[in-house]
Formats: sequence, C-alpha cells, structure tokens
Amino acid sequence: MEKFMLSSSFQSLPIEIFYYPGAEKDTPTLLLLKGLYGLHVPGSASWDTDFIQVCQGKFAVICVNTARKGGTPEHRSVKEAFEGKTFEQECDDLEKAFEFLLASGKIPEGNFHILANSFGGTMLLGTPKVLERAVSVVMIGSGCGKSESTTKPLLQTLSEEEKLLSPLREYAGIFAFVRGANDTVVPKVSQNKIIASAESAKVSLVYTLPNANHDLSPTDEKLLHVNRTEFLLSVVSHAVKISRF
Repeated sequence: MEKFMLSSSFQSLPIEIFYYPGAEKDTPTLLLLKGLYGLHVPGSASWDTDFIQVCQGKFAVICVNTARKGGTPEHRSVKEAFEGKTFEQECDDLEKAFEFLLASGKIPEGNFHILANSFGGTMLLGTPKVLERAVSVVMIGSGCGKSESTTKPLLQTLSEEEKLLSPLREYAGIFAFVRGANDTVVPKVSQNKIIASAESAKVSLVYTLPNANHDLSPTDEKLLHVNRTEFLLSVVSHAVKISRF
C-alpha cells in the first residue's frame, strides 16, 4: 500500500490517499468512496477494509480521506470534525486527489471504476471530472436531496438537486444502483431521482436487497441475507465485465 498526502483548502488540513496496487499492470482500478464522515483506516474492522481484502488480485483500490479536524480516527470520523467545511470544499478535496492520481499515472485510461457508498455517491455527483472518467459507477443508497432542517456539516451546504443530477444525465458508462428495501436513512424518492437521471448510461442496473437496511445489513438477523462484501464484489465485477463490450 502507498500513502500520499495533499493539502486541502479547508484550514490547510491534509487529504490522505491510500493506493493498493493490483496484481498486474492492466488490473482494473477501483475508487472506493465512503459514506458521510467515513474514514479509511488501514487494517480496521470496516466494510472498506473487508472489501479491499476480497479485491486482492482483482482490482487496484484507491481510498481517499478528505480533510477534517481531529487527531485520532474516532475524532476524525464524527460530524464535529467537519464543522465549518462546505460541500464544495469536500468535493474539491476529492477532485484534488483525483487530479494528483491522474498525474501520477495511478488512474488508467479506460479501466477506472468507482464504488460509492451513500454520501460518497452524492459527493461523486458534485465532482463531474471524476464521474466522467469512470467506465463504471456503482452507488449504494445514495441521495441527492437537501434538507433545510439538517444540522449536519456538509449536508447544510449541499448543492441544489438540479446541479447535482445534471452531470449524471450525461454519463455514458455503466451505472448500477444498490439499495436496501428497508432503507430509512435516504428517502426512496431521492434515490429514484438519481436512478432516473442515469438516462444516458450505456447500461443502467438497479439492485434492491429485501430485508436490508441503508448499509445493506439485514433488518432481521433470523432471515437469510446475502454477504454484503461478496455481493458488492459481484456487482462491481459484473459492471466491469459488461463495460468491456
């Protein structure tokens, strides 16, 4: 794993980039975007760490920690770490990391893919330069709506819905949307607007998991449920496969 550090416009705090190389030079490259306030901590017990482990040999994987306040991982993964930061600054962090990776040759032409979880998908909509470069995009329960009553940093300054959805309407790659049938975090109407906006996609796929929450965990442990990591790997692998046709 290689780690790179950049400076953010948000109080000049660091942007962290983690690059896990693939087995071969032509291995597909996958950018993982975590949810709201999500922090990638190598080796930690989290969905992205599990996903990177099952991806070994199949993908080169990139994780980006946007700039935030705090010293410990615990302090850096809560809303207080983002107080004073705007949605635009958050998107700027991702775009800056993307441009660095592009210049350093870490993002290949025609073999770059994205898996965006929840707010990660919303942030992707706010960074058209990153979106248009991806051959395939898989979003998990992402939304595009702005709540006037929210007290959460980043969401308070979320771009207007039309501005967020506009780049997706022109996206011509493979688009897939994964959601839990019992998601109570992101309204279905907001998810549906994203799905409907992928009108120019070469292929558009929707996966709805029954008995699943926003994070795709089972709502009832007594009922049979898919393995989240393996399921997401199968979705991403399928998107990559059909993008080659």
